[in-house]
Amino acid sequence: MITKEDLYSIVRANNIMDDAGTTFVVLDENLRIQYVNYTPIDRALNISPGDLLKCSNACNAEHGCGTHENCRLCKLRNMVETSLFTNKKMETDADFLISDNTDYSVHAISTPFKFEGRTWTIVLLVDKTDQHRELMMERVFFHDLLNLSGALNGLLDCMQYEEDPKELMLTVKGISSQLLEEIEAQRDLIYAKNNILKPSPKRFTASETVDFVNESLVPVSKDMWDVTLHVDSTLTNEMLNSDKGLVNRVIHNMVKNACEANHGTTVTVKAHADGDKIVFSVHNDAVMSDEVKSKVFIYGNSTKGNGRGLGTYSMKLIGENFLHGHVWFRSEKGFGTEFYFEMDMA
Repeated sequence: MITKEDLYSIVRANNIMDDAGTTFVVLDENLRIQYVNYTPIDRALNISPGDLLKCSNACNAEHGCGTHENCRLCKLRNMVETSLFTNKKMETDADFLISDNTDYSVHAISTPFKFEGRTWTIVLLVDKTDQHRELMMERVFFHDLLNLSGALNGLLDCMQYEEDPKELMLTVKGISSQLLEEIEAQRDLIYAKNNILKPSPKRFTASETVDFVNESLVPVSKDMWDVTLHVDSTLTNEMLNSDKGLVNRVIHNMVKNACEANHGTTVTVKAHADGDKIVFSVHNDAVMSDEVKSKVFIYGNSTKGNGRGLGTYSMKLIGENFLHGHVWFRSEKGFGTEFYFEMDMA
């Protein structure tokens, strides 16, 4: 007669469940994994789902999943804890930033059960990442393109009634540049997410990126976002060895993110040298809630509506994974919010 241990060994040895298309784990009441249907784990590791999924919060916390300050806002963890406490089947959708700055979207189902006086739960984790990415990409891409095309069309209509359309022409040129920028940004994000983005590094002065802001973003900030864009730079002849187009893309996303969230205000772009580093930053006076801060770099999460939030994800993915810089933010009452992008000086 086959025993439970025999069956367990047969399933493991033959990788029977590896291609099930769904990850399922058995958790105890402390949310520690006792079984997973693929990739054998060392029971002595005492890990939780965030550790298994390589959630960036778990990876950055000294004691792993459940101990980072953002874990209290984790939809997956909160759902499983509630399911165990109420002994009811529950489900939720959750998004994670994984340790390599990529995203993971999952539909999770928790089914609790009692065994030998203890409460356990089986949690199914269905990968929805590709589906989520495609939906978000379509929403953002068409949203931005329709907005820019509508603005461009409106200005062109106005020009026929202007005796001297030179001033409007400058605005039209700025919006058409933004339209091209959006198309290129979506292309680069798709390439980056599929790990086929190929940076073309070369030496250039860091102040050229400041010039990009002054020439391409400052002139259209009022019309595009109802924001006054102020530039404060102390850069002179400091050099970078990187892909200038992608560096500008990160800065553009930082500016756009700040402007879209702060209509009718002033947003400040800063740039300075710090030792052997170049630091670009974008500051506004608004303060993010703890929940928003915990999800800033997760794909598609935003305060600006459903399907937004690709800019912050993109700046992290491209800025760190492909340009080898460092992207972070600070958001506090009395200070406001500032995103930073730091790069090594050439």
